[in-house]
Amino acid sequence: MTADLIITNAKVYTVDPQNPHAEALAIAGNKIVFVGHAAEAMALCTSQTRVIDGQGCTLLPGLNDSHFHLQMGAIQLDHLALDQVSSLAELAAVIKQAPDDGSWIQGNGLSYDIVGNGETLTRHHLDAIESDRPIHLGSLDFHTNWANTKALEIAGILESGEARPGAEILRDANGIATGQINEDMFIVGEHIPASSPAELEDLITRTIAQLNALGITSVTNMDGTAEQMALYADLAARDKFNLRIYMPYSISPQTPVSAIATEAFPLTQQYQTGKVRAGSVKLFIDGVVESGTAYMVDPYLRWPDSRGEPLYDWAHYRDLIVEADKHGMQVKVHAIGSAGIRMTLDAYAAAQAANGRRDSRHRIEHVEVLPNADLPRFKALGVIAAMQPLHATRPASDHYVNWMHCIAETLHHEAFRWRELRAQGTPLPFGSDWPVVTFDPYIGMDAALTQTAWRPDLINQAQTLAETLDSYTRAGAYAEFQDHEKGQLRVGMLADLVLLDCDLFAIDPATIKTVRPQLTVCDGAVVYE
Repeated sequence: MTADLIITNAKVYTVDPQNPHAEALAIAGNKIVFVGHAAEAMALCTSQTRVIDGQGCTLLPGLNDSHFHLQMGAIQLDHLALDQVSSLAELAAVIKQAPDDGSWIQGNGLSYDIVGNGETLTRHHLDAIESDRPIHLGSLDFHTNWANTKALEIAGILESGEARPGAEILRDANGIATGQINEDMFIVGEHIPASSPAELEDLITRTIAQLNALGITSVTNMDGTAEQMALYADLAARDKFNLRIYMPYSISPQTPVSAIATEAFPLTQQYQTGKVRAGSVKLFIDGVVESGTAYMVDPYLRWPDSRGEPLYDWAHYRDLIVEADKHGMQVKVHAIGSAGIRMTLDAYAAAQAANGRRDSRHRIEHVEVLPNADLPRFKALGVIAAMQPLHATRPASDHYVNWMHCIAETLHHEAFRWRELRAQGTPLPFGSDWPVVTFDPYIGMDAALTQTAWRPDLINQAQTLAETLDSYTRAGAYAEFQDHEKGQLRVGMLADLVLLDCDLFAIDPATIKTVRPQLTVCDGAVVYE
């Protein structure tokens, strides 16, 4: 046996509990063929073998972002970045920088408290900045959007029109749209001219190049259609897709139960191997805490008359999940509020009762407010908690809604329970939810490592470095039924790996956000160095 690529003199961290450390690794084709001592690795070397000196730096499995929106984020690469905007004056200055070409002005990352003094952003504020061109802006979490009058007129919802179930077009006393839309980014967005196929391909390949430069070789997507899967499969066939992606079939409150058998399951059968894989469905049961749209057991502190509402009625929700489970599909649900999480666990229990228990690996995404009574149900039902470290942090800037101020202090112990979920044996894959926050995994790792309890009486949910790396590698692979193929550096595993610029276990944890890869390998090919 010979090797195509050998990395030696490295601090190989395999994330394999049986053999966590090594000093060299060898690849042949797209598989790992050796992990161990440097001298043994070099025995596989020929004149055709590329040998890389790791210079004592950490070599890891390729990183896996377990909650991602590839096409949605790629389309927004060239939109205005609004995450640092803290006032109407700053918003106006950024909008004025948009190309003067008559096209739609689009931006993302806007905070809810942009106006200040508790006042809500309206179309009138945006009209004062620009009234001739349509404006469409998204919030930092993508659950609220704002539009000026021109955009509302184009969408046909200025004076009338309904949002989808669970969404809301805010209207004034005269029934005229104020410009804010909750939980429906498409009611205006679908009227914006779409990118051409060539433009979309360029945006996606640019995004993947950025992912590779950060050591990311896999993502679990959180929205999916047959068209997206076909596009990615075509790019992969043309060797223009340096990424592994696990795609769901997106379900909405309007999706009939029959679509599981006729639309979702056929995709699972079609995309089972290669870089583009299907096998799951994705649902939203609620919104987010910051806008009061997460479905809660207890009333909000900030909105005491509200607990939010579920996006589905119980019977339809249960039946969709039971049907997907019957077809052997994995179910992934966005559930942030305590009642949304409970309703989802109830649906998973109904699926087990109807179809029998199996290795389903059903997931709940985000898990931001988890009551004590429902914490052990994750382990009892075999449910994965897919969480995002950066969602548990909030910038110090006072123009952001403070997550903690939205719910009662008595509920703070229910928030972001990484430590307790992991302690009971619940798989805990980490991701970004890009484009909601940056997909830079080292910033995400920093958030996991440095998280501090909000009050002295609360449990510190911070993770160790080994736990954090597990969440970005092995746990991510497990959560998509690929733990036999990737997520660890073991002989026979796929050759997805990243060589960093330091010994990760020797640096000050406070500097981890500055770590950068020297080399990224995906499917045996060097995709970044």
